[in-house]
Amino acid sequence: MTIDINCDLGESTNPEHWESDALLMPYISSCNIACGGHAGNEASVRASVRNAYSHNLSIGAHPSYPDKENFGRRSIPIDDDSLRQTISEQITLVLRECESQQTKLSHVKPHGALYNDAAKDLSLALLVAEEVAKISPELKLMGLAESEMYEAAKKAGLEFIHEGFMDRNYQADKTLVPRTENNALHESLEDSLNQALSFALGSPIQTPDNVELQIIIDSICLHGDNPNALSMAKQLYQRLEEHDFKVRAPI
Repeated sequence: MTIDINCDLGESTNPEHWESDALLMPYISSCNIACGGHAGNEASVRASVRNAYSHNLSIGAHPSYPDKENFGRRSIPIDDDSLRQTISEQITLVLRECESQQTKLSHVKPHGALYNDAAKDLSLALLVAEEVAKISPELKLMGLAESEMYEAAKKAGLEFIHEGFMDRNYQADKTLVPRTENNALHESLEDSLNQALSFALGSPIQTPDNVELQIIIDSICLHGDNPNALSMAKQLYQRLEEHDFKVRAPI
């Protein structure tokens, strides 16, 4: 049995953070590299691609609303043409760096508010998917499992990677509890590990209101900006190995 563990990386221009990111890489199989919308610049993209390539990771671009001030976590007013342009520019930044290092860009995963908005808004999800397909129809789109992003990927002719979050609580409609609410994140590492294992096994998870949800996923997200990310990564990797899972990117 195999399961993908993905992590959002390159979300700082501080080289010390790139080194911290690299410590996570032995325990994951995919990464999503910030590309200037909410964080990151050419130097951080270059270092992140180099580190990911050396660890044989599946490399993804992690575009967002152009909003570094709020780390891309707020919906902002932006017209469709401008949004298309910034998404294209952000993805292309990672693509060109992959090409320069003779490796491959495999997928695109939107970040933050863009991710959450596209999960619920089919027209926005289509805009994102269409821009990805314009760059290359071979790219996969990663997004919230069973969301409008899945429908958009199908319409755009893209393969979709259904993602589940190990450390986030879910609502009854299978969307994430907003970060503005107190119970957005699991309180304990054990709860996060149990949810990740449930995803891998295809078992139901529970919402904070004790609603049982069956969500089939291809990839588990581990948040690299969590202060305990390295410990979480090691323990998740070990827990999955104990249940005979190999950590491997989607083919």
